[in-house]
Amino acid sequence: KAMSARGVPVFNAPGANANAVKELVLAGMLMAARNIGGAMCFVVGLDPADPEMEKKVEDGKKTYAGYELAGHTLGVIGLGMIGRLVADMALKMGMNVLGYDPEITVEAAWSLSSKVKKANSVTEVLKHSHFVSLHVPLVEATRHMINPESLAHMKHGAVLLNFSREGVVDEAAVLAALEARKLGSYVCDFPSPQVNGNPHVIALPHLG
Repeated sequence: KAMSARGVPVFNAPGANANAVKELVLAGMLMAARNIGGAMCFVVGLDPADPEMEKKVEDGKKTYAGYELAGHTLGVIGLGMIGRLVADMALKMGMNVLGYDPEITVEAAWSLSSKVKKANSVTEVLKHSHFVSLHVPLVEATRHMINPESLAHMKHGAVLLNFSREGVVDEAAVLAALEARKLGSYVCDFPSPQVNGNPHVIALPHLG
C-alpha cells in the first residue's frame, strides 16, 4: 500500500523464474549423486606434466563414480509452480516422486502428474525419499521445518536440496547431520559462513 501511495506499481509474478530453479535443482541432484564437484577438484589437482597422470586418473576416478538418479525417490515439499516442474522433471528422469503440500490449490492439483504419489506429512516424505527438495515460502510455520527431529527421519545418506529460503532449515542441525553422515549432501543456493567450505555442502550463488 505504501508503494502504491507513492505511485510505484507492485506486481506479483509467480513462477517467473520457475524453470530456472527447476534446472538448478536438477543440477544440484546430479552434482550430489555423481560427486561432480569433488571430481572436478580431483582433476584440477592433477599435474599435466606427471607421467603417471593417466594411471592416477584411472585409480582415482572410482572414488567419484556416484549413482544414477533413475529409480531413486525424490520427495518434493511444496507443490507450487516450481515444485510441480521439479516433480515433472524427476518423473521424466525415471525417478519416483513423492509430494506433499497441505495448501495445494485446486488448479495446482489438476496440473500435477498423477504419477506423483501423495504424502500425508513432511515426515512421510523424509522417511521415504533419497532426495528431498524444499519449495515453500519462509513463514512462521515453515521456519526451521528441517530441524534435528525431522532430520532423524531421513534415509541414511539422503540429499537435502533447499532452493527455497535459508531459514526453512536449521543450518546447525544440517551440519551436524552431515558430520554424522546421516545426510549425504546439502545443496542450496545461498552460501553462508556456516555452510561454506564444508565438503558435503554444494552451495551455489542464487542464479534463478
